[in-house]
Amino acid sequence: MATATRTTAGWVDALSRLRPRDRDRGRVRAVPERTPERLSPQQACAITGAKRIKKKCCRSTPRCKGCPVVLMRAARAAESGLTGKDLAKAVKRARAA
Repeated sequence: MATATRTTAGWVDALSRLRPRDRDRGRVRAVPERTPERLSPQQACAITGAKRIKKKCCRSTPRCKGCPVVLMRAARAAESGLTGKDLAKAVKRARAA
């Protein structure tokens, strides 16, 4: 009979290892810090000087100002804190890529 409880205990331990999501049910999780909000595509257009956002990248060289790739990179640069000449240089590098 002692062997039966040992195998049951081993089976329960194995089940708890397979389902880690059930372990955290009794714990209170910390709330993650709020991330800064991302720039909208219209705000990114204002950075690059584009009139509208293109649906698809044409991959021409240099990339156009309304290219989604350029807008994404410009928005990412602005979110990281670049302003002024540094932001203009980042947009220029994004268009050259």
